[in-house]
Amino acid sequence: MSFSATILGCGSSAGVPRVAQGWGACDPSNPKNRRRRCALHVSREGIAGSTEIVVDLGPDIREQLLDARVMHIDAVLLTHAHADHIHGIDDVRPYVIEHGRLLPVYMDAATSAGVREKFG
Repeated sequence: MSFSATILGCGSSAGVPRVAQGWGACDPSNPKNRRRRCALHVSREGIAGSTEIVVDLGPDIREQLLDARVMHIDAVLLTHAHADHIHGIDDVRPYVIEHGRLLPVYMDAATSAGVREKFG
C-alpha cells in the first residue's frame, strides 16, 4: 500500500503574480514563484485499487489537475466556502461525465451553506 499527497497550489487567495499588482517581492524568473491557489491531491494505492481525493476546488483547479495528470477523482473535500476554495467546482464536472457517476463532495455544515448560497 502506498500513499502520496501532492500540493497543487499554495498561493494566496489571489495567487502570484497578482492581477494589477504583479510579482511583489517574488522573482518572476523562478518558476516556483508562480503560485496557484490552494489545493491538494491525495492518492492511496491498495490491494483493491487506488483512491483519489482532491481537497478544495479553487479557480485554478482545472490547470492544476491537468498539470498533475489526475485522471480520476473518487471524492472532493471542501474546507470552507471562500471563492479561492470553491469557484472551480464546475471544472470537475468532466470527471462525473467520464465516469458516469456522481462525485461525493464532503464539507461541514457552514461550508455547505456557503456553497448552496453561491451555486444553488
